[in-house]
Parts: sequence; C-alpha cells; structure tokens
Amino acid sequence: MVNNEVEEYLTELDRLGMKPGLARITKLLKALGNPEKRLKTIHIVGTNGKSSTARMVSTILGSQGLKAGAYLSPHLVSFTERYLINGKEITPSRFEKLILDVREKAEEVNKRSRSSGPLTQFEVLTAAAFLYFHQMKVDVAVIEAGLGGRFDATNVLASKVQVLTTVGLEHTELLGKTEAAIVREKLAILPDKGKVVLGLLSVEAMAESLKICQRKKARVLVLGEDFSLLKGRGEKFDVWTARGQYSDLSLTLFGQYQRTNCAVAIQAAELFTRKPLDEKKLKRALPRIIIPARLEIISDHPLVVLDGAHNPSGIGELLSSLETLVEGKRKIGVVSILSDKDAGQMLGQLLDFCDILFITENSNPRCMPAQELAKLPVVKESSVQTFVARENQSALESAFKLASTRDVILVTGSLYLLADIKKRMM
Repeated sequence: MVNNEVEEYLTELDRLGMKPGLARITKLLKALGNPEKRLKTIHIVGTNGKSSTARMVSTILGSQGLKAGAYLSPHLVSFTERYLINGKEITPSRFEKLILDVREKAEEVNKRSRSSGPLTQFEVLTAAAFLYFHQMKVDVAVIEAGLGGRFDATNVLASKVQVLTTVGLEHTELLGKTEAAIVREKLAILPDKGKVVLGLLSVEAMAESLKICQRKKARVLVLGEDFSLLKGRGEKFDVWTARGQYSDLSLTLFGQYQRTNCAVAIQAAELFTRKPLDEKKLKRALPRIIIPARLEIISDHPLVVLDGAHNPSGIGELLSSLETLVEGKRKIGVVSILSDKDAGQMLGQLLDFCDILFITENSNPRCMPAQELAKLPVVKESSVQTFVARENQSALESAFKLASTRDVILVTGSLYLLADIKKRMM
C-alpha cells in the first residue's frame, strides 16, 4: 500500500475538485523536462469502455514484444492500479518516489502561477504517468483520457493513434448537451493527419466524428466498415482488420461489449505497429486479460457480480450481458449513484431488471444521498421492493441475508461503491 504522506497529499488534491484546462499541466510538464514529448502514445477517449480498451491495447502490444505502458483511471483500492507496464502495476515504493518528485515541481509551479489556481489531483497523476513511462523507457504508452478531450489533462500529447470508444450523454454541463457536441470535445485530441479508430457509435456521433476526421485529414478506421467483429464457434469470435484476420479468439471476460472493445483494441494495436499482429501470441494474451469491476464475479452461491457501470448506456450494456447468466434467478441489486449522473434513467433500468433493490451511498463527496435517490419518481412509481441503507456495507450485508444460494446480487452504479467494498475485502 502507498504510504500515508503520499496518500494524504493526493487525497487533499482531490478536494480541489476538477478544473479543466491545459495551462497548469503544461507548466508542470515543462518543469519535469517534458517527458510526454519523448513518448509514443495511443490516446483513448469515449464515454464507456476506455479503461477496458486501454488495458486490452497495452496487453496486445505487450504480447507482440513491445514494452507497453497503460495509464488508467480511476482506481479501486490503490493509486498504483493506474500505472501498468505489460500488465504489472507500479510498485508502491516507486510510486511514492514518483509522486514526491512530481510534488516538488508542482509546488514550485503553484507558487509561480497563482492566478490559474493549484494543480489538481488528476493533473499531478497524469504528469507522473508521463514521467514514469519515460523513465521506464516504454515502447508505447496507452493513455486513457479523463472526462473529456479538449481540456482534459491528457490532451498535451501528440499521440500516434487515437481511439474513440463510445459516446453517450454524460457530463453534459461540461461536454455539451448532444452527442455531436460531445464528439467535438472528445475528438479535440485528434491532431492533424491523425490515425483514429472509431468504435460503436450512433448515427449522430459517427457523422460528427467523420466530419471532424475529414477536416483534420485523419486516417479513419470504422468498426463495421474498415474492421469487423464476427461471431465464431461457441464462445469464440473473429476480428477482421485492415491488415489481418484473427480467428477463434477468446476472452475470459463476460459481456458482448468486451468483444467489441477487443476488436477496437486489436485494430488500434495494428494501426500503431503498422503490420499484422502475430495471431498465436494474440490468442495466448487475450484470455489473460482481467478487468476489475467489469462483470467481476466474487461469489458463486449466491452469484455476486460487481460492475462499475455508472451511466445509462453502461447499465444497459451490463444488464444485456447478464441476461443469459441470471435467467430464472431472483435478482437483488445494490446501487449508489453520483449526483452528476442521470440517476432516474439508471434506476429505471435497474428496477426493470431487479426483483429487490437496495439504494445506498459511497464514500465519494459527489455521491447522491440515498434518501434523495429513493424519492425520485421512477422509484416511487415502481412496484419493486426497495430499501434504503446509507451505509453500503449494511446494504450488502442485508442483500446477502435475503439471498438464497440460487439468487444473484448485482452491485453497480458507481466505481466508488465498488472501491468501498473492495477495500473491506482486503
């Protein structure tokens, strides 16, 4: 675990909240010697699927003999989860030194640039990631963006390949109220003559994406047109790309959406290497991919599933993926939701799916109070038995008491809820 000094420093930064803009991190990176300028990067943006796709891209490139880093967010238990090289987390001791080194420069920048305000937690962690990957001499760094694109701290990169996974109406107060507006913010990461992979997008989002790519004279590869995901035999699937055909692939991950993420990741990796992937090495690597808190099963009797779906589109994908797994079983939900999410729609989806629902809270300051969630019209109008328990440990314990060995307990709505639960399991 990370020591108290570093943990307290980063926690204090988190209290400053989010402040979009590139001025602060640009100054910090200059003070650190601009490590980001010496990295070859793949930049991943989107509403859902960013972390899964980033893990997959880095794993695939690692399987091909490259030293591949991945910068992810958020973490569940430890900040070290955000920094991977060929699937291995940074060690706590190395992370502590890294953050203390960055902190020294950050405090110097804060003193010189008081007008723009102090550096945020995400800016410090992002700068630290670039410094770490430079120090470790990675061949490629796969970088997951935060909320947006244009003013996201990661948008200081001149990336080699860009990926847009999905687009949904989330953080509309920051990104725009339509999918087209959100695409414009996300694809602000796209440099002139970039190389971009587009995932599963709506007609509106795709049209706007193609318009931007045309204006930037980017090379575009579109899922379903330039590369394809095909159903194979049984649980197997095939991916046909611009350069190769990869057959009888398999994942240990549940969910059709993970196959979609995998197809996007394969195409992004191939676009970076500019040659077909070694199929045998690819086949060996894919089943080893583990993504915490994505349809993660922590118990079989009863079946307990943890999933970090935190918006309506994510909840929809989750429930669709669970249909065959939970058919004929009684379903007990445990949910908490942040205040900036579409709580009404998310609860509506869960109430349609669950037989019993526990509404709870998590440790994030932005968590919507359970009592407020329970007062939403969609809850009051539902016939589903609903309970309110502010303490998520109490909610989960109550769910276990109600469940028989044949039932299903689904814990979802926020990664912060899952983080609270995971920390208690350690």
